[in-house]
Amino acid sequence: MLNRRFIRIRVLQALYAFYNKEGEELSRAENELIRSMDRIYDLYALMLELLISFQRLAENRIEEGKRKRLPTHEDLHPNLKFVENPAIMDLIDSDRLRQYSQSHAVNWGDQKEFVKMLFRIVRESELYAQYLEREEETYKGHRDFLVEMYAEFVANNETLHEILEEKSIYWVEDLALVNSAVVRTLQVLKEKSGASKAIEPLYRDVEDKDFAIDLMRKVVTQGDKFEDMIADKAKNWEMERIAQMDMLLMKLALAEFLHFKTIPVKVSMNEYIELSKEFSTNKSKVFINGILDKLVAELKESGELRKLGRGLIE
Repeated sequence: MLNRRFIRIRVLQALYAFYNKEGEELSRAENELIRSMDRIYDLYALMLELLISFQRLAENRIEEGKRKRLPTHEDLHPNLKFVENPAIMDLIDSDRLRQYSQSHAVNWGDQKEFVKMLFRIVRESELYAQYLEREEETYKGHRDFLVEMYAEFVANNETLHEILEEKSIYWVEDLALVNSAVVRTLQVLKEKSGASKAIEPLYRDVEDKDFAIDLMRKVVTQGDKFEDMIADKAKNWEMERIAQMDMLLMKLALAEFLHFKTIPVKVSMNEYIELSKEFSTNKSKVFINGILDKLVAELKESGELRKLGRGLIE
C-alpha cells in the first residue's frame, strides 16, 4: 500500500515536527512516525468495513420488512442482490480483515447515524436501482458496482472527511491513498478466490518499514555534518535564510545519496525536488536542484558516493 514517495513525505513531516518540538527524543519521534503510518491501515480497514456496514444495513432492513404486521409483496419477496453481493461476501469472509478490525477496534459503532444516512443516499440513487434491476450479473458486475458506488458516494463525501479529520489529523490527507487502495482491492477480488490476496499489506516488504526509520535516523544523527556540506555549497547564502523545509529536503537527499546504496542518485534527486514543489516555496526547486547537483559532483569525485545493484542506474 505505502509507496516510497509517501514514506518520504511522512519522514519529512516527522523531521519537521521533531526539530520544532523542544526536548523531543529521537526514539519517541521514531515511534510516532511508525504509529502515523500504522494508522493508515486502520483507515484502510475502516473504509472496507463501511462497505460491510452497508450490507448489514440492507440485511437488517429486509428482516424488518418481513416482521411488519402488514408486510407488502416487496417486504415478503425482497431483492437480495446487494445483500448477497458475492464481492461484499468475500470481504465479510476475509479472516485477515476481520481479525485486524477486531484487534484494532476498527468499526463504525460511533457513527451509526452517518452510516445509515450515507447508505440511504446510495439506496435512493439511480446507480443502485439500475444494479438491482439487472437480472443476470457476473462476479465482475457485482464487483464493478461496488467500485462505482465507492467512487461516487464514499470517496469524496464531505461529511466523511469531517468525521475522519476528528479521528486523526492525518486521515484526510491519507484518504486519497487509501481510496486508491480500496478501489484496487475491489478490482482484484476474484470469484472463488476470496479476499485473502486482495487485501493489501501496509508495507510492500520489510525493507520499506526499515527505510522510514533508517532515513529519519540518518538525518538526525548526521544532521550537523549534512548542514556543513550544504553550507559549503551555499556560500552566497546565509544559513539562517535557507528555509527549514529546504534544509530538511536536502538533508534527506544527502542521507539517501550516502547511506542507501541501492537507490539511484537520480531517483533521490527527483523525489526531493518534486517534494519541494509541494512543501516549500516556488523558488525552492531551483535552489535545491543547484545545491544537490554540486554535492553529487563532489561526492562522486571524492569517491564517497558508492552505489550498488539497482542503485548504479543513472
